[in-house]
Amino acid sequence: MTDHFERDLEARGGSWGMMSLGEDGGRILVIDEERATGDSLGLILQNGGYSVSVVYNADEALTETQTGGVDLVIADIRGPTVDSLEILRQIKQHDADIVVIMTTDYPTLETVIKAIRYDAYDYLIKPLEKADEVLAIVGEGLRKRQSLLASHRGDRESSPGDKVPSAQVHPTLKPIST
Repeated sequence: MTDHFERDLEARGGSWGMMSLGEDGGRILVIDEERATGDSLGLILQNGGYSVSVVYNADEALTETQTGGVDLVIADIRGPTVDSLEILRQIKQHDADIVVIMTTDYPTLETVIKAIRYDAYDYLIKPLEKADEVLAIVGEGLRKRQSLLASHRGDRESSPGDKVPSAQVHPTLKPIST
């Protein structure tokens, strides 16, 4: 896989950029200080048809998410210099609807709890060897993002007086008139 990846990366000029959209659409940002891991995950996603950017540090990650257009982030929880839980917090502060999937080599209950508290969508344990599982979780995450955005559009398109209560009226009851 590495040889294929290196040839593919060289063909693109040695850097990550926008790739084609996957069946669920959306742009994915991979954050991993370990280049080999980040690049391998990027290749899995690219081969799945997704638009992918891979970054290797916190500054690049925050710049990418704050410039807009990122729908889903996959971030390694622990790196030598990156505190991805802090990045997760900052990403969610900027755009609460970005779906974030955390990855780790060393799962602990503490990191799972922190990731959940900061609203991570899912949590994957490395090594990420099963591409189909990664792609399935990413697809689910992007569908969630689309659903969140659609619900916000629906909220903006209707005025408060247009909203219909979600409760149903029992057919044998008559409405109370005032």
